Amino acid sequence: MKLALPVLAALFCLGAAPAAFAAWDNIGRVDVGFRGDRVVRDVRFGGAVEGLQLRAEGDDITCRSVRARFGNGADREVFRGRIRRGDSVTVDLPGDRRNLRNLSFRCATDHPGRASIRVVADVGRYRDEWRRNPDFDRLWARTFNWGSDLVNDWQYLGSEDFRGRGDRETRFAGWKGRRIDALALKPVGADARCSRVVAVFRNGRSQPLDVNRGDFLRQGQYYKLDIPGDRRNLKAISLACRPMNGRQVSVQIFASK
Repeated sequence: MKLALPVLAALFCLGAAPAAFAAWDNIGRVDVGFRGDRVVRDVRFGGAVEGLQLRAEGDDITCRSVRARFGNGADREVFRGRIRRGDSVTVDLPGDRRNLRNLSFRCATDHPGRASIRVVADVGRYRDEWRRNPDFDRLWARTFNWGSDLVNDWQYLGSEDFRGRGDRETRFAGWKGRRIDALALKPVGADARCSRVVAVFRNGRSQPLDVNRGDFLRQGQYYKLDIPGDRRNLKAISLACRPMNGRQVSVQIFASK
């Protein structure tokens, strides 16, 4: 099982976005395969959470069962059903069941190939509890980045993977019509160089965005992209990136309202 270690993150709820941006944290990622590959995969938690969401990346995903184990030893199913690619679902956690220890997944893609479920949580007032976890320094300290002025109250939108030595261009449109004032990119898994990032607006215009003045992007650091004040009604962005010191890099995308 491969898990993407935590990064500060946030997601839109299925069907409607939250009324205000909140600091969400990317707890992990579960890779799943096609039907018949319904094996159990786990994601660990370091403490209690205010809220929990699951996002499908790469394909539609159907889950036979997602079960939660809590700090008091209780175990219960918290989700079953289908998550469409790019959508997220909010998991209902009763007030006395927020002290999560891990999630177990029995899920598969709806089509041949691989996909993943991104697990994000609103840690909120439980940050001190997470910091006291013996594994915090090893698993979460470097990537939560709590306290950064750049990423506080930003919203995680998704990520794009880049492999190999050459630049590969991909298009991302994950904000569902929401007005965006600024974007931030964060490479995970390796340093990255993005030779081209272009904002596409709903009026049909497009504009290249400066990405660290053409220099490479350090793994785990956030790079803000300013959107022109008269052109913030974004439709999509196109990214042409490549890993610099590894075989693969995931470029995570954040937005600020």
